Amino acid sequence: MEEKSEAKQQALDAQTKGQDEAKKVCDEAWTRAYQAYKEAKKQAHIVHKKARKIAVDKQAKKEADEAYKKAIEQAKKLRDAITEEAMAVFRCSYDKADADYLETQIKSREAITDADETYKEANKQADIVYKEAKKRAVDKQAKKEANKAYKKAIEQAKQVRDEVTRKLRQGRNP
Repeated sequence: MEEKSEAKQQALDAQTKGQDEAKKVCDEAWTRAYQAYKEAKKQAHIVHKKARKIAVDKQAKKEADEAYKKAIEQAKKLRDAITEEAMAVFRCSYDKADADYLETQIKSREAITDADETYKEANKQADIVYKEAKKRAVDKQAKKEANKAYKKAIEQAKQVRDEVTRKLRQGRNP
């Protein structure tokens, strides 16, 4: 299996860091939402107990019970709203980290493809020049020199392509 390139590893590290930070914020929001719910429930319970104590008839106790239920429902709605918002922020942040990673990978692949295309074009041009030089060569030495120049041009094109590709894979601009 091919080792991960430095650029790919950096992109993965950035993605993971972004996702970890989003998870941390989300977890903290969930914890605070639960604590707020717990505190609201506690306060509603205290108020409910006091209201029932001072209630003089059945109707007042019934209204105190209804108010208590409504307070608990409101606390639950608040908790749920906070957790839903936290999840939305988390998903958005998580998706952004994924999108950034994919964008980096796509740009890197495109640049490598461009380097390969440039190499192929340089090869093609070297072939044309080589064939023309061979046609015009009048002796063995000239043909030998044309051959040598051709090999050198191909090697240089390959070195340029490999250097660009290497730099891209290491996360640097060529």
